[in-house]
Amino acid sequence: MRYFFVLLIGLLVSIPDAKSAEQMDADVLIVGGTESGWAAAIQAARLGVKKIVVVHDGRWLGGQFTEQALACVDENKGVGKVGWGVDWHPMKRSFHRFGLFKELMDRIEAFNTAKYGSPMPGRPHHGPSTFRPAEAEAIFREMIRPYLQNGQVLLVTDRYPVKADVERSGTIPKLSGLWFASVDGSEADLHVRANITIDASDWGDAIQVSGAAFEYGPDPPSRYGEPSAPENAPKNEMNPITWAMVVEESDQETPIAEPPRFDDRNYPRATHFSLNEFRNLDWDVNQVGLGAIRHWPDAGETSKRQLSVYSVRRIVEGRTSRDGKTAILLNYMNGQDYPLERLPAHVADALDATEPGASQKNIVVLSRAQREIIFRDAKQHALGVLYHLQNFVHQRATDRTNSFRRFHLSDEFGTPDRLPPKPYIRESLRLKAMYMMREQDGRNRDGETKTKATPRFAAVMYPDGLFAWQFHYDFHRTGRTFLISENPDRDGNQGPWIDYHKPLRHTSFLSDRSVFPLRSLVPQRFDGLLGAQGNLGFSSIVSAAIRLHDQRIHVGQAAGATAAVAIAAGVAPREIPYDRALLESVRHALCGQVDSATPILLWPFRDLDSGHPAFVAINRLAALGLLPLGTRDVDFRPDDRASSEWIAEVVARSEGLTVPREWTSGTRGAFCQLWWNVIEQQGWDAWKIDRISLDDADGDGIPDQDDALIFTPNEPIRFEIERRKLPGDRDGVPDKTSAPNRSFDFCGPGVGVDDGFVADHGQRFDRERGYGWTDDLSQNHRKRNRIDGPGDSFVFTRKTATWECRVSDGRYRVSLCVGDAGHEQSTQSVSVEGHPLIDRISTPEGEFIEVTREISVQDGRLTVDIGSGAEGSNTCLNWLQVEGPL
Repeated sequence: MRYFFVLLIGLLVSIPDAKSAEQMDADVLIVGGTESGWAAAIQAARLGVKKIVVVHDGRWLGGQFTEQALACVDENKGVGKVGWGVDWHPMKRSFHRFGLFKELMDRIEAFNTAKYGSPMPGRPHHGPSTFRPAEAEAIFREMIRPYLQNGQVLLVTDRYPVKADVERSGTIPKLSGLWFASVDGSEADLHVRANITIDASDWGDAIQVSGAAFEYGPDPPSRYGEPSAPENAPKNEMNPITWAMVVEESDQETPIAEPPRFDDRNYPRATHFSLNEFRNLDWDVNQVGLGAIRHWPDAGETSKRQLSVYSVRRIVEGRTSRDGKTAILLNYMNGQDYPLERLPAHVADALDATEPGASQKNIVVLSRAQREIIFRDAKQHALGVLYHLQNFVHQRATDRTNSFRRFHLSDEFGTPDRLPPKPYIRESLRLKAMYMMREQDGRNRDGETKTKATPRFAAVMYPDGLFAWQFHYDFHRTGRTFLISENPDRDGNQGPWIDYHKPLRHTSFLSDRSVFPLRSLVPQRFDGLLGAQGNLGFSSIVSAAIRLHDQRIHVGQAAGATAAVAIAAGVAPREIPYDRALLESVRHALCGQVDSATPILLWPFRDLDSGHPAFVAINRLAALGLLPLGTRDVDFRPDDRASSEWIAEVVARSEGLTVPREWTSGTRGAFCQLWWNVIEQQGWDAWKIDRISLDDADGDGIPDQDDALIFTPNEPIRFEIERRKLPGDRDGVPDKTSAPNRSFDFCGPGVGVDDGFVADHGQRFDRERGYGWTDDLSQNHRKRNRIDGPGDSFVFTRKTATWECRVSDGRYRVSLCVGDAGHEQSTQSVSVEGHPLIDRISTPEGEFIEVTREISVQDGRLTVDIGSGAEGSNTCLNWLQVEGPL
């Protein structure tokens, strides 16, 4: 008789052996207690699903938060300052937090405040929110406990699926049950029958055993027509895994033992010391892109937010927290990542000993035992980082106050090696879904790379969107290169190695503000099954952008809501995108149905907080397409006055409806609340989805499986850079038909200027130079890298400032430009020779004010005053041209 724990109010439950496997029935079976599986269980339980069984191949709930030890939170990020987050972070938050992710983070930060004295005790460079994995796991468990206690959710640990029950009597196969074995065995001892199964596992275990179609590895350009898909990439190339480590401060030196096969040459990127020593090694790939960061801060700089190994993902800063001990997450790109192609010879040999050719297979389709071979080497490689820091780097540091020799591996995971139970898994298999999200659907179209990106909605806003997301198409280094000196024939994979960015695998491309379609949860031709975690309907490129902490919780919620609605309606999930009432039921479940839950952001507005009273109404109207929104209307401004013109635009989108008599005046948010009540009262017949055919709903000749916009006739989606078309006096570009005598580009040092322009760096007036400022503004300049020409840079003041240029007396034609290519700016003012040219005018991001005026100079100096001095104002002067004397 074999026993294992079922974590249900602390009860011990007996499971018979395989000959009489324990039978369970469930409405929803969730494979994987990851953050996505956890969220799916809570969402389904909140919606009244009576029996939910979660079977997990570990013991900790929370996935990358906990058992993978990603204790420094990655969230949706992008260009723009409004929304949750601290302003110092290099990538500002795209949205306010929402949904179960917000509920979780609120609890984590409340716990941190009580224990450490701060909601964000780590003060990391990358973050800012951090937590101890074991403490976060307790919060995950606390949040699901009510549903364990009332019997809605049953949690089974240390089990993985080994076979499936598939009904094949209909036109589409249907998964009706799974058989599970102990993680240390292969014989099934648990059989769960379920109406719907959600695969929230790390490697798509349920999808694989069910026989549902899936993809893995790089997508060739011919598959989805993606602009950055690589040609002829090896099938085992993936976003790398990383074995994260949590180390905490010791009272004395506590160095670890030297890991097997350790070599300092594996870590030239680890620190500046490492790079100086190993800069010129003979790697068998050219241009590997070496770079390094600081090792640790000196004694007087310990608590600062800064880029160093010590502080990039610090969990708890001991000097400023009540805890008094520093804890650090070691998980960074400079040496710790473990690529999954071109495996080291000893790993490849061990894999091939289990099965000929196994070393060339993708990790997704390896057995659990085969993956363990890779995992063992990834662990040793990660430990090598710590050993390198504790020895090689320690010996070279002059200030050893914060040396890693006084840090030890945390024992919070309860594992023999003190490492997390699992590696950080960035990429899994990809469910072959009703729709596969493509790069061109959402990639930012302001320029080739993210340097010119501005806040905007994606080119494709899927009609069945369930939550908002945005991030980079973020590939860590997927390639591995070895030393020629150790492999002279260049065919061997012996000795030290480093990872490197392969072509098109990088972080240079950014998504726009996007939504996630319900269709990407549903198999193309398989019923009874939904994807979750990383097992979703998207390409490899898109998977690199939808893998963050919050996104995977949102995915889980979406899957849980979809399952609950399908069960309640007695339909297969594939019917929901084509049925308006059912689709809106899923959105209702996520945004507004459960009063105690934080609603989900359905539409990617930047300024909309989930606590706003109009949050639900605004989101539901936007998702239905009933709000007039331009591509760049990322701020809804719910508290602005609702103009009669705007109200007329809203009403015009709903045929046959009129503004209720009770409306007199109010905010945009208040009108949305009123109008949403009107829409709901109409019922969904008025918004019925017309389907021209089963395979091509909109009849545009693009099969639904390849049609991002299934209800809008369109051409196939292609990536194209879209240049903003602004009038000549708003584009920031000087008029090339004029013939100025002098042209000034207000920019920082090192910025190249166009022909005919002189760079002004904000320095004080200099008699010999003949121009400058009465006060030093040399620190008040910015360059946005968004547009070409002098409009991209500027000097600014939040108060007032004066610039002068020596000229002869006479009449001059002066042209100047204010604005910011990257941000909106408020209440800008400019006067020339005392004449107001711009008076307290604000500019949207990417738009400018260009003015030309004839001015008389009587004192030998052309005088320009900028700044209104108003609270919150910021005047940004881009360029100025002087023609004359006339």
